[in-house]
Amino acid sequence: MNKNNLNEWLSYLEQLHPTEIELGLTRIGKVANDLNVIHFDAKVITVAGTNGKGTTCAFLEEILLQAGYKVGVYSSPHILRYTERLRINKQEMPASLHCAAFEEIESLRGDTSLSYFEYVTLGCLHILKAQHCDFILLEVGLGGRLDATNIVESDISVVTTIGIDHVDWLGDDREKIGFEKAGVFRALKPVICGELDPPSSLKKHAEAIKAEIHYAGKDFKTMVNSESWSWSGQKNINDLPLTLMPLQNASTALAVIEALQLNLADSLIKTSLQQAQLAGRLQKVSADGEVDTYLDVAHNPQSASYLASQLKLLRKPGAKVFAIVGMLVDKDLSGTFSEINAQIDQYNLISLDCYRGASQQTLLRHYQTSNHQTAEVHCFEKIGDAYKSVAS
Repeated sequence: MNKNNLNEWLSYLEQLHPTEIELGLTRIGKVANDLNVIHFDAKVITVAGTNGKGTTCAFLEEILLQAGYKVGVYSSPHILRYTERLRINKQEMPASLHCAAFEEIESLRGDTSLSYFEYVTLGCLHILKAQHCDFILLEVGLGGRLDATNIVESDISVVTTIGIDHVDWLGDDREKIGFEKAGVFRALKPVICGELDPPSSLKKHAEAIKAEIHYAGKDFKTMVNSESWSWSGQKNINDLPLTLMPLQNASTALAVIEALQLNLADSLIKTSLQQAQLAGRLQKVSADGEVDTYLDVAHNPQSASYLASQLKLLRKPGAKVFAIVGMLVDKDLSGTFSEINAQIDQYNLISLDCYRGASQQTLLRHYQTSNHQTAEVHCFEKIGDAYKSVAS
């Protein structure tokens, strides 16, 4: 197959492997070694967690950039463009670089079969290697222990939160999931645990490999009031700005900065936290008269609970909240609805026309089995029709 552009490459990658997801490091490890993307001169920070990986990386990215460092971030999935998955100093890398990276991988892999995510991860690592960054932030795709990003030898490992998600691959309880997340830890190296209630499996693994682990609520803490918040670790930082993104993830990012032993001014930290943002995380996209529109990628009970808390704060007196909802069929749909139902006045359920996409009727069935049902519900095939019905 001749591949002349990025779309043709991505189409090729989608057909290359029998399954979209296949956890394990044996196949990708061989190619990664040949590609020389296991060890980096940059400081590498690997970020795992059920929720909060993206926002933690966004806080770290902003702080490090404002401190004058060159920062690369690899994240997934993308929202609109494939090139969103890799950014250097907040700039997406051009499609031509991704194509060149894929060509290099294709020439090296021989008969080694790679999944879509493994191929994509290798491509982005290959680009990062050539960019000579000061810091690289790697967002884990799924789990940690067997995720493609875990081929890289990191300097600091992070676990943001541990909730129930991806049960087909990671297990159906927090102990099993905690063990998978802990797989990104490195012996004798710093670990930042942003989860306030870490399972024993995570703690035991950290102890077994003698990782230098720092726990939220114990080694670093937050205190919030109505107008600001403060952070304490080895040092204290007061009067930090409140943000729409979770403060616990901002706190975790500050613990990473402290572990890096970067002596940054409090004023730089405050400005960075205020300016940090990430697409799809309570992202305000338009204001049509008195209708405020936000985008959010909450997709499991834990993230839906946080979204509900923020909607409660954002809701103006007497205002109604209309939700346009599309989800993947393998998520905990009923549990997600149960966490956010109390803050929604009207649901507009839509079908997702993609692999694993849930239909409007599937969403409706799961809503009907959820707790705290009070909303009016409408169903649509297309998001455009749903939005028109709300905005009209």
